[in-house]
Amino acid sequence: DSYVDENTLTVNITRLRRKLASAGVDNFIVTKKGLGYMVE
Repeated sequence: DSYVDENTLTVNITRLRRKLASAGVDNFIVTKKGLGYMVE
């Protein structure tokens, strides 16, 4: 078993959003409070 920090998903989503934004794709990943993340 390995330990995964609770913040890991948030960090990876942030990095992915930055890469998408640099490619001209904004608001592709949306945070839905209480549900998680959605791709629109």
